[in-house]
Amino acid sequence: MKRRDIINIGILLIVVVVAVYRYKAQNFTETRSRFMMDTLVEISFTTRRKNVREIMDNTIDLIAEYEKKLSYYDDKGELWRINHAEQDSVEIDYDFYELFSLAEIFYHQTEGYYDITVGALTDLWDFDRTYPPPADSIAAALENVSFTRISFKPGYLIRPPGIKINLGSIAKGFIIDKAIEYAVSQEVTQGYINAGGDIRLFSDDDKEQLIGIQHPRDINDLIDILSVANKAIVTSGDYERFFEYQGRRYHHIINPVIGYPVENIYSVTVIAPNTLLADIMSTAIFLLPPDEGIALVKSYPETEAIIYFQEANQIVSLRTEGIRKYIRE
Repeated sequence: MKRRDIINIGILLIVVVVAVYRYKAQNFTETRSRFMMDTLVEISFTTRRKNVREIMDNTIDLIAEYEKKLSYYDDKGELWRINHAEQDSVEIDYDFYELFSLAEIFYHQTEGYYDITVGALTDLWDFDRTYPPPADSIAAALENVSFTRISFKPGYLIRPPGIKINLGSIAKGFIIDKAIEYAVSQEVTQGYINAGGDIRLFSDDDKEQLIGIQHPRDINDLIDILSVANKAIVTSGDYERFFEYQGRRYHHIINPVIGYPVENIYSVTVIAPNTLLADIMSTAIFLLPPDEGIALVKSYPETEAIIYFQEANQIVSLRTEGIRKYIRE
């Protein structure tokens, strides 16, 4: 073989190797927005697999299935079946067992302030109207609110008549984690899901993203900016669903001990390893006095929080020490 032919073969091999490398290193990105889980959900996935659209389609279908299953309002869902069962004992699958188990932990850690058996109360509070429900109706609903009145084991739940379970403070985080778990199993290497303030970021290179925290009293402003990678960030605020009556703001985060919305807490932002924990934690902290909320966060590794609340007619904040590394001025 002539020297020139050897050189040409060598060049061809180099070209082939480079082409193969570029093909394998090529990334495909798909971004979608859908109105799901009662909010606008934005999903972005990046993968080296060409079927990223199929992965996205399957992820959206998965979210829709879980949304139906865990919805308090969908009469074809599993939670609806549980809440409206005529018998005390109903069958549940492992998803419900996992959610009830976590809810039970937070019920005890908050001394009853976090309680998923608030259905009787949430049935009363309609935030499309402009006045609170009657006090006697709230008192009657409170008779059917107490986590201690349900019991469960793998496979079944015992729920007395009148007790209704509402998973609105935990379901969204659970669903987001399930969606990302599926995406990662399909070799999605980076992306995010943002479901109206419940955000989960993931990547194989720890690339940080800037996340703004909504100012609780100015929709056109941010009160803080976080720089986060491979974490969940969830914010609960009194500005999401509310009405004002006789100078008082009534919002959707109900104190299950007294039956009325929490007062003087504006918003809570939690950073955690997964969205399920961040979601339940943001509500649990909202229901507690700020110092007790921060103490609760400290008991969970890799979890940080900021609480914005009213003090002397001013918005002030209380923060975990570790959150400082995420805040950008």
